[in-house]
Amino acid sequence: MASRTDPQTSPPTVTRAATDSADTSARRRRTVWLLAALVMVSLNLRAPISAVSALLTPLVSDLGLSGWGQTLLTVLPTVCLAVFAFAGPALVRRLGEERLVAVCLIVLLAGDLLRMVRAQAALFLGTLLVVAAIGAINGAIPGLIKREFGQRLALVMTLYTIVLTLGAAGASALAPRLGGDHGTHWLASLAWITVPVAVVAGVTWLPGMRRRAASGGRARIPSALWRDALAWQTTAFFGFMGLSFYFVLGWLPTVCHERGMSLAQGGLVLAVTSLIQVAGSLGVPALIRRMPDQRGVAVIVGVLNAGGLIALMAAPISVGAWIAAALLGLSQGSGFTLGLTLIGLRAKDADTAVGLSGMVQGVGYLIAILGPLGGGALLTSSAGLTAALVLLLVVTAGELAAGVGAGRNRHVLEPAAARTGTAREV
Repeated sequence: MASRTDPQTSPPTVTRAATDSADTSARRRRTVWLLAALVMVSLNLRAPISAVSALLTPLVSDLGLSGWGQTLLTVLPTVCLAVFAFAGPALVRRLGEERLVAVCLIVLLAGDLLRMVRAQAALFLGTLLVVAAIGAINGAIPGLIKREFGQRLALVMTLYTIVLTLGAAGASALAPRLGGDHGTHWLASLAWITVPVAVVAGVTWLPGMRRRAASGGRARIPSALWRDALAWQTTAFFGFMGLSFYFVLGWLPTVCHERGMSLAQGGLVLAVTSLIQVAGSLGVPALIRRMPDQRGVAVIVGVLNAGGLIALMAAPISVGAWIAAALLGLSQGSGFTLGLTLIGLRAKDADTAVGLSGMVQGVGYLIAILGPLGGGALLTSSAGLTAALVLLLVVTAGELAAGVGAGRNRHVLEPAAARTGTAREV
């Protein structure tokens, strides 16, 4: 006689299995969506800045910007990245990460469109909107990644930083070509590079709004964080790394030119450096998995940076420039990825990650701005390249020391006795 299924037990079991399967499928769909959306958002976080840098000469000529105006346009992004990184935790607490990113994408698109108006006021106001939105998103992303990808933190942060790098490099390469032989079509070039990508990012991000966004909870920069040595070491590593990065970004072609290269060759050296940064970023997750903590990775970053600076300033330029491109690219790519990954690793939860991100990126970008400003002052002084090299090597030593402190497997805002090896989320 065929056995009969017990109606009292089987339906609940089947229901639970179906529910678990549906939940798993929903989580997978959300993960795929979030990764795709992060990629599209990341493409917007450097391209609008690097495109303006690449079009600076025709832009200045067309709009008649003064020397002060040109300086303000180049310094404004870094200042705003710092200011709005500080504001990030408060904005996350009010809106949650998902809604904050959505609002910022709208602001960013408005700024991109405003810069299409051929006027100085529109250029500066549009740039302010763009970099304010970028700064706020920068502050929210580490907490979002910590919350959603805690066990794959380094891998997802690497993806994020690689897309940032590719977005910046792509915009720098495309902007002059789209602008015509003499850059006279710079408005159209800027529009084609920034507006479509911002629109696609906004459309990609919209499905996440169907789910109630996280509230942001206790996301803030706690006063105790300003007294936490580990938080300051993490901040110092990011800031010193950024100072060297922005010096290279702003002055590498000039240094190559002063040492005997043509400006075109110097620009090519910078392009190669930017491309090699991708390889540097890719190496970070593998290094973190194979080392007991992140101190060894920080040492590698510092040694590579010092080697690149010495090759650039002291070796014969025909060889030294390309050695520098390789070493500096590896150092800066891995250093930027490590700096952002440390925010997630040193924070115990997503709310703390948002607060630590505000401190690290806020203070860090304020330190980083000294790179192009201080570098310019030294390179135009009588001390010249030698003084710049000595200063950058001192900064690199500080970066290495801070990285060794920040690379310990500990959490911020914890008593020393509770700080054990807890940061193996990779």
